[in-house]
Amino acid sequence: MDTNRRDPLEDLVHWRGQLPELLHALRQHTAPACLAFGRGHAADALEKTITGQATPNQLTAWAQAIHLEEDVDIAEEDVDLLTQFLLEVSTPELFEPVTTETCQRWLHRMRVSSKPTGSS
Repeated sequence: MDTNRRDPLEDLVHWRGQLPELLHALRQHTAPACLAFGRGHAADALEKTITGQATPNQLTAWAQAIHLEEDVDIAEEDVDLLTQFLLEVSTPELFEPVTTETCQRWLHRMRVSSKPTGSS
């Protein structure tokens, strides 16, 4: 097995590279794979947008790709939060425009909800 081979689905979820190339590579990839999408992936994409490494439109396109990709499983412990995030960010015409402020609010929600409960 080629250990240097990059999995296009993993690259998409981690947003490693330019979105059009990631989507093209994913379409060309035939090996079945399944990947868990977690809060960290969403937080990284939000930070990328907040810091200007990506535009809000690119974040929307990325969220659409993740949301529609059947081989991406949302982490069970975060399914409600992440499903809502993907839905709202991927369809701003139904919710609110994706801006730096909305990204900051989502990032705050990702961080606040990630704190362990019941521990001292």
